[in-house]
Amino acid sequence: MSILEDIRFGLRTLARNPGFTAVAIIALALGIGVNATVFSLANAVLFKNLPFANSDQILYIISTNPANPRWRDSSFPDYRDLRAALKSFDAVGASSQDSKNLSDHTTSPEGYHGAYISVNTFPLIGQKPIAGRDFVPSDEQPGAAPVAILSYKVWENRYGKDPSVIGRTVRLDEVPTTIIGVMPARMDFPREAEIWMPLVPNADFEKRQNRHFELYGHLAPGANIKTASAEVATVMQRLASAYPITNKDIGGRAIDYNEQFAGNENGIKIVFLAMLGAVGFVLLIACANVANLQLARAVSRMREISIRVALGAGRWRIVRQLLIESLMLSVAGGVIGWLLALWGIRAFDAQVAPTGKPPSLDFSMDLRAFLYLAAITIGTGLLFGLAPALRLSKLDVNTALKDGGRGSSGGGRGKYLSGLLVVTEMALAVVLLAGAGLMIRSFFNAYQSDIGIHSPNLLTMRLDLPPVKYERADQQLAFFDRLRARLDSTPGVEASAIMTDLPLDGSWDYPYELEGEPQPDARHRPNANAVVISPNYFRVLGDRPLAGREFDSSDGEASVIVNRQFAQTFFHNENVLGKRLRTYDKNVAQPWRTIVGLVPDISQDRQSRTKGPLLYFPYRHQTNSMWIAARTAVPPSSLKEVVRREVQALDEDLPVFQMRTLDEHLEHINWPSRIFGALFAIFAAIALLLASVGLYAVIAHSVSQRTQEIGVRIALGARNGNILRLVFSQGIRQLVLGLVIGIAAALAVTNILKSLLVDVSPTDPLTFVSVTLVLSIAAGLGCLIPARRAMRVDPIEALRHE
Repeated sequence: MSILEDIRFGLRTLARNPGFTAVAIIALALGIGVNATVFSLANAVLFKNLPFANSDQILYIISTNPANPRWRDSSFPDYRDLRAALKSFDAVGASSQDSKNLSDHTTSPEGYHGAYISVNTFPLIGQKPIAGRDFVPSDEQPGAAPVAILSYKVWENRYGKDPSVIGRTVRLDEVPTTIIGVMPARMDFPREAEIWMPLVPNADFEKRQNRHFELYGHLAPGANIKTASAEVATVMQRLASAYPITNKDIGGRAIDYNEQFAGNENGIKIVFLAMLGAVGFVLLIACANVANLQLARAVSRMREISIRVALGAGRWRIVRQLLIESLMLSVAGGVIGWLLALWGIRAFDAQVAPTGKPPSLDFSMDLRAFLYLAAITIGTGLLFGLAPALRLSKLDVNTALKDGGRGSSGGGRGKYLSGLLVVTEMALAVVLLAGAGLMIRSFFNAYQSDIGIHSPNLLTMRLDLPPVKYERADQQLAFFDRLRARLDSTPGVEASAIMTDLPLDGSWDYPYELEGEPQPDARHRPNANAVVISPNYFRVLGDRPLAGREFDSSDGEASVIVNRQFAQTFFHNENVLGKRLRTYDKNVAQPWRTIVGLVPDISQDRQSRTKGPLLYFPYRHQTNSMWIAARTAVPPSSLKEVVRREVQALDEDLPVFQMRTLDEHLEHINWPSRIFGALFAIFAAIALLLASVGLYAVIAHSVSQRTQEIGVRIALGARNGNILRLVFSQGIRQLVLGLVIGIAAALAVTNILKSLLVDVSPTDPLTFVSVTLVLSIAAGLGCLIPARRAMRVDPIEALRHE
């Protein structure tokens, strides 16, 4: 028989068993579908490169510093030296990102992500404007007329794709600037840039300690990432020797786009690798499930296979037929899984799009994702089909023909393999349920955690004052004071305040010392987190000082407020009012500050939600980017346009960033916990369902094969309890083994999720107890249904079964 004949025979065989075929295909479709979905998502974040041709030739050149591993930027002199020295790159570029206020006479001012780039950037990455022209060397000369290139999104949304925008003069941070071009859609290099301007050197650029530039280069012919990285390290080592004051201990290397934006320094890579592991477990459970179904079905096919062997079919011929049937099941599951993946990708994209997903991040399935789908589809068919095929190919023909396959379970080894598969399913389900339980608890903790404020009826927004118009600190202070006065007099607003960071949005970091305490040297000086605030800050957030007072307009550089955690940690609950501390700026001691207030703890750390020691400084120094929060007596959303008009009454060219209620802001912060927690819950639910069905199938098959034995027991006086124990004993043994192995594995695996969890331990006892109970209940139900069927066996019919 040819393979084509094997396929036709397999189709007839599967069609004669619609129940088995449907269950197998559904299980495989779920396993393959979630794998293809998650791989496509991970592919976009971890493996896909920049969205244009030959982007694998573009590498980032980063600085490395053991003292600050997160800081990767370089100085402009370092960029110049690297550009001249590196031979592994045929071009090296630089950029510096900054928000930009765009205003003109067409519509309201808006804020965008801006990027200053070296004029060779777009040629370096092989991109050209779709309208207008690119930057030229004269554009980055000091004194050159300011020019800018728009992203396709800005051109489309603000100007309706009007071609006459080319050559138009607009104001960027109050600077008249000519629009000279428009880039293609999905072009956001450097990442998230919406407006590009030439990188024009100034006096601050020449300071090697100012490390604010992102470097990138195009590989020269014959070079690769390994040789380029080695050369970068050599050049940076030479610069460290030449400039020990600014470059000591600063090295360098070359990395690709994916490592730059999804490296180990953040949780993105961990999340997607954890999800890939989770769906891999789901697929293994699905394979184990279908393999068990195949083993159970093998009993009814013993006579068929024996006849074929007796007629001359060889062992390989039998294995080939059975593997083709398995592959047909997996291909059918793969097709449905592919459709599920397309739906899952669109659903995920729709959920994350409002969170500010970069335009270049494309979750759609590319060739790599399709190859992955094809590989797991074929691999799955081989994985679950091989063991049953090998077992059936070793049949004793004489015994099988004599017994007709009746009353046999396929031998002790078959039972052992089936039980092993069930234990494996249970163990994998435990790991998945534990991970999902931790993520779900983390999700609820993120939503329900008390961050120390009263969030309802709070409207927030951010303003970036352009340095050209608000260069001095007194100009910035005067603007924010006038804005607060206008907001406070607005109907519906109870009070307003200004701050550098909203709750859960981080804080500033200052080396400090306490008056009267022994002080370490500068290298070991402790750091304190701090937020700069205006008067009424705590009133606006719904808090009151525990002791002392809030800031008022008379407070300056000599005042500080500390939170309760700071007082407990460093003053051991003594009266802190009147005590003094001071901070350091670049190892220069600042004036002593007197503590004038003690306030409740407010969390600034969005990941851990912990309320650590925190300082509050009065807003009396140069900071042009600030958050504004207003406590309202009416629904805060109803005041958004009113507040926007008050801002533009003071400065018609000033856009408002991220205006939303504080509850909306917290919702935006919590979206990773919500979405990824839901995904892990879905994976765990599928695993629980498959594992429970797998246990049920094995117990039900065992009961059907032991019908005669059960009938004899009942005829000899066995009670329902005896039959119940007989059936349950098999399932409970497998459940207990699965739980023991699964819990041990979960304790090791869930530690990977540690950096993603909010206020919950990776070994949380409540989660593991809950997982044990849930799986035990599911397994109990899987055993109960066959047990009830066994208790209803008619002894006469069972004995007649012989």
